[in-house]
Amino acid sequence: MSTVIYARQSLDKDGQGTAVDRQLVECRALATTHGLTVSREFVDNDVSASKGVRPEFTKLLSLIQTGDVETIIVWHTDRLYRRVKDLVEIVETAEKNALRILTVRAGELDLTTPAGRMLAGMLGHAARYEVEQKGARQVASNAQRAKKGSWQFSNRPYGYERVNGAVRVVEGEADVIREAYRRYLAGETYYAIAENFNVRNIPTTNGGPWTVSQLRARLANPAYAGIRLYKGEEVAEGDWEALITRDDWEQFKSAKQRRKTPHTWSNRTKYLLSGIATCGVCGGRMMARPDYPRPKNGVAQPAKIAYACTSKWCVQRNQARVDELVESVLIARLSLPDASKLIRPKVDIEPMLAKSADLRQRKDDLALALAEGLLTMAAVREASGGLTKQIDALQRQISAADGDSKLVNLIQAKDVADHWHSKLTLAQRRGIIGTLTSVTIRKQKNTRVFDPEDVAIEWLS
Repeated sequence: MSTVIYARQSLDKDGQGTAVDRQLVECRALATTHGLTVSREFVDNDVSASKGVRPEFTKLLSLIQTGDVETIIVWHTDRLYRRVKDLVEIVETAEKNALRILTVRAGELDLTTPAGRMLAGMLGHAARYEVEQKGARQVASNAQRAKKGSWQFSNRPYGYERVNGAVRVVEGEADVIREAYRRYLAGETYYAIAENFNVRNIPTTNGGPWTVSQLRARLANPAYAGIRLYKGEEVAEGDWEALITRDDWEQFKSAKQRRKTPHTWSNRTKYLLSGIATCGVCGGRMMARPDYPRPKNGVAQPAKIAYACTSKWCVQRNQARVDELVESVLIARLSLPDASKLIRPKVDIEPMLAKSADLRQRKDDLALALAEGLLTMAAVREASGGLTKQIDALQRQISAADGDSKLVNLIQAKDVADHWHSKLTLAQRRGIIGTLTSVTIRKQKNTRVFDPEDVAIEWLS
């Protein structure tokens, strides 16, 4: 049986953990006063007790449950628990194991007695009350600042920075935002503007490339017109320098409304090689996206679909030309007398399905580990990427085994081309392409001319 110290603070503003250090000093002094020897110290720095996960607190509970802890020393009970749920866990454990709590500020609690448990409950409810009151005061303070036109942000918005508490314009970024508004009002699309920024190597706030969703979100921010919103409603004129005028903002809203078009988007894949073809530069997946040419004489031109590298925007090629090339090569190969060699023997897919389900579960477990603070975001990304590759590889094997009958019928057809276009669904054609080939789209030498040599088709069997 041992004595341990638990220390915690909710917000470490300077990253130095000074508040925790002060707690530890006073807790150690209390241990000395009581003639106790501290065997271990548990510290949760920059972690709230009323929300989120406390890794060190979880470890402490485990030791209490095994009977290895007799005394816990804390600065105050609100460092140990604020939620009734946490108190219940500690009390239930204390009833099975002799456990006392010594506090620097609130005296001693004996959780093995009714009086001790009542006092612990009262202190817990008081701490919870303070948390809720603090939240109410924060909401009122935020509303008051908003009505005064003050702009509070945790992530730096593109075009602005905070200097000595005041919001200041970042001129280089401000010019980019103004240019984006001008081009959108002139008829260009988000996609065309973002693509151009990436070609010019203009980075976003975090240094990455521009995406359509990022640009759309930036331009939809009324703060660039000096408008202060609170809970979606305009409450004041901002106390910072606007990047565009009110007239520009109203014109932008009108243009955005005019350019809204009804569509029937769905999650179903609509293009032959979307997600199958890979980028020859970075290895990322190529996805089908609308490609909007620049307006001619002020008139918007119809969009064409292109396969684009969505990882780093390395490569983009016309979808119809690539599809036509890949299909013609595939049909030509399947029309040869030895096409039957491409058919694989029948495979039992049940073990593959079971392994795929296991991998998906492991991927879901990563999200849980991240939420509980057991893994960092970088570790989760790395592990998730590896699992995704394994799942995709298994899915290709499953599709290949399951789609063999379609491939047999295609090879045995009197007219392979006619069977391909008239008898197979898009999903079936995609399955056969993914099973038999690897399609890589290289960076083109001449962006104005489609060169079949830039599309590498490799046979997998």
